[in-house]
Amino acid sequence: MNNLMISRRSFLKTASTVAAAVSILPTLNAFASEPADEALMTELERSVFEKMLKISLPTAGTSLIDPATVPVLQTLEGALLVGMAPHMRHGLRGGIGYFNNGSIEDFGAAFINLSDEDAALFCDQWGGSEELPKRALSMGLKKLTVLAYWAIPDTWQPLGYDGPVSDRWNLTSLGNTPEPKA
Repeated sequence: MNNLMISRRSFLKTASTVAAAVSILPTLNAFASEPADEALMTELERSVFEKMLKISLPTAGTSLIDPATVPVLQTLEGALLVGMAPHMRHGLRGGIGYFNNGSIEDFGAAFINLSDEDAALFCDQWGGSEELPKRALSMGLKKLTVLAYWAIPDTWQPLGYDGPVSDRWNLTSLGNTPEPKA
């Protein structure tokens, strides 16, 4: 995809929005509304995130909850993609396609068709790339996947985390700190 233009500023803005959405997820009823068609994941996106989930969260042999047993993709779709501005959603959709096809040159197959070992190697290569779009996509998609997993309260128990202390102590939110003035 030669026409994909990702500026650092727009990527950071998207990543910040996604991180903010994930951070407030436990206080939201993420499944209260049906996502609009443009917010729904395509089969390609679902396949990319499933592969990313498999290689980013290897839980076999650990006390961690198996990602296949919790609604990670539904959380990602319902809590993050629904509220994403259309232009950001369009950019993310294009980035996922670019990422999926990025492995063809060096590995001979699209990301979703790679073995888990090759997929992990591909993510590591792009994550360490000198090219900002490659680094941003590899790390961004991995973070989206992992954040969606950890946003599910059932995944906290093996860590001994019982939720935000502000909820347990019934602390009143004081709002957000204003942005610093330039």
